[in-house]
Amino acid sequence: MIRDIQDGKVFSVDKHTKTIIAEVQGAGEMRQYECALLCCDNPLCLCGTVHLSFTPRDQAAPDDPASPYQVDFDVMHRKLAYEDEGKVSAENLTFAKSLLSTMDETDYEFLLYSHFAYKNGITEKADIETIEADFDYQDVEENGALYAYNDVLPYGDPLQVRMQGESCLIYDQYCLRPKCACTDTTLTFFPDKGLDQPIRELFAVRLDYKTKQWATAEGNAGPVDIGAVRRAVEDQIPDIHKRLLQRHIKLKAIYAHCKKRHFKPQAQVPKVGRNDPCPCGSGKKYKKCCM
Repeated sequence: MIRDIQDGKVFSVDKHTKTIIAEVQGAGEMRQYECALLCCDNPLCLCGTVHLSFTPRDQAAPDDPASPYQVDFDVMHRKLAYEDEGKVSAENLTFAKSLLSTMDETDYEFLLYSHFAYKNGITEKADIETIEADFDYQDVEENGALYAYNDVLPYGDPLQVRMQGESCLIYDQYCLRPKCACTDTTLTFFPDKGLDQPIRELFAVRLDYKTKQWATAEGNAGPVDIGAVRRAVEDQIPDIHKRLLQRHIKLKAIYAHCKKRHFKPQAQVPKVGRNDPCPCGSGKKYKKCCM
């Protein structure tokens, strides 16, 4: 579930048409614009750039540009994101800077969550074979390294619950080795402080989503009421065990696809016996040469 996007000072959503509306200070007056939002279509790209087009809602004024105003905005760093401002028209740049000077904290949050919602829709609909995620294949294959759903898919559906009145995000981690049949996941809980805020781990639990066995994970700073955690998660996400199964299957499919394309196992060096010819080519036995 993605949190509701709250209206800002400049940006809001028309409750009937569901379009984004912006009120921007013009030449001595406030004007309303319909705003179209586009983002990068790569589900793994973290550039944070949104492309905004502003079309006046009223009749065009004589000084309106021939086409809608275009504003490129970096939601992560809260700044304009034009590649070269020198190539932007004076009218468009003036509009963009006026917009930026008018926005407040709620507007930054509005664009941040609008960007996330856009990318989330792309992520959850993307074909597995189009996702080129980055894995440490050696670590997975040899050490069973775990990967979290939202680390592989940063804009994937988040898991959220309320614990003791506070909103929490859950990172669900899995083993991705293709031949491993385990149904375990590690659920790590973090306070939900916003998309652009640093977070710290609260605690972690282990769950076998097939047998529905819950347990406290190692490494927690203090005691964890596993019963309370289980009740909160199962009450608020009734299909949690099914969802974890689906997310595990999806991650393993992404991993298998990427591994097939990019992983080259390290060559196995044959073991040399004491009495075998030395591999250096000297003609001597290994024990008499380079052993």
